Amino acid sequence: MHLTRKDLRASLAVLAAAVFYVLWSQDTVAADMSTRIAAVIVFALGWLGCTSDVDQMKDVFGIDAERRPPMAYVVLASAVGAIALVAGIVAIVAASEPMLATLVVATVVLWLMTTVRHAITAPVEIRDEAVPTPLGKAA
Repeated sequence: MHLTRKDLRASLAVLAAAVFYVLWSQDTVAADMSTRIAAVIVFALGWLGCTSDVDQMKDVFGIDAERRPPMAYVVLASAVGAIALVAGIVAIVAASEPMLATLVVATVVLWLMTTVRHAITAPVEIRDEAVPTPLGKAA
């Protein structure tokens, strides 16, 4: 397995979102909280989980085609991500409980897809390339 601390951080954020949603929907926690506020919390935790490995995402989806995941994975992850985004926005704006449930499911699916991919693929080294300054010298 090639999971990192960032994978753990994403796992904790998604787990927190899912557990919060389940407890909220069962009126166990924050029973008087509105659907909008619950959606904002779940959306924020899902966003946190998705952005926990930004450095690797920049490297993997950069110009080096050898490091990119298969196109089918990219298309599926993009579709699930779009569903999560739209469901999150609708859940917040319209206070829709079905869209909140859709957001939670899509977030968990995205987390599961990426965690499995990270676990079965070789780790990616993050390149530390010099950044040119306006004068053309490396910073």
